[in-house]
Amino acid sequence: MKTSFYFVLWILIYPILGLFNNSFIDNNAFIVALAIVWGLSWLLNRIMPDTLTYERASQVAPILEEVYTGNVSAFMKRLSRESKIEIVTSIYFIITTIVIALAIFKGEMTNWIVLVIFGFFTYKAISRSISLTRAKVDLKSNPTSEQCKEIADDTYKLDYASYYDARNGVSYQDIFPPQPKYFKAFKVFSVVMASLASLLGLHYIILGVLIMLSQTNLETGAVAGMYFLYGSLAACFGVKGFISITQSFNHK
Repeated sequence: MKTSFYFVLWILIYPILGLFNNSFIDNNAFIVALAIVWGLSWLLNRIMPDTLTYERASQVAPILEEVYTGNVSAFMKRLSRESKIEIVTSIYFIITTIVIALAIFKGEMTNWIVLVIFGFFTYKAISRSISLTRAKVDLKSNPTSEQCKEIADDTYKLDYASYYDARNGVSYQDIFPPQPKYFKAFKVFSVVMASLASLLGLHYIILGVLIMLSQTNLETGAVAGMYFLYGSLAACFGVKGFISITQSFNHK
């Protein structure tokens, strides 16, 4: 599923959990929400494997096609865009982890597991942003197809050699497996989720700005920054998903 789908799910799940009026759920809302998201992801991968495999192929193929055709400029733009997104993601997780740590230190929150989980997410986000930033620097210093290939293999963890073998001698369209049944319906659903992610992201951006304007202390400012960055990510992935899906409607 598109990242925008999980942003929408994550934003909507907390109000739903609040309807249960259960103390355990209220005290462990983040962990419960995380378990639901992971559980749903696991379930979707087993219910609709062909659809998700095809969607994955449609996301990976454009990256490898840029390497195959030697389109260094497009590859650089992609790398630059994704490195910026990962940097914003890292900052969001850093701020959120600090806010959680402060809440625990002040006794406003006692669930250390949440801090550990966010600490892990923060580490992964920082590692990813560093990896992409280094790759961008390497490509700037050596803007060649060979460097793009190395980045696709080492940074994106893609198998360019297999793509090259499959692509060599056939058209770009021919490397795709047969389109699964109901895939167009899946894309329509993805467009709706991307649109919702953009709107909900805009809501959190505005909320973050309003809190910033009325902040009274550093902690409030950190919370405002957390909302603003989360909203920015949701809006970014929503717009990105909307554009990529709508552009793929003509893909056969």
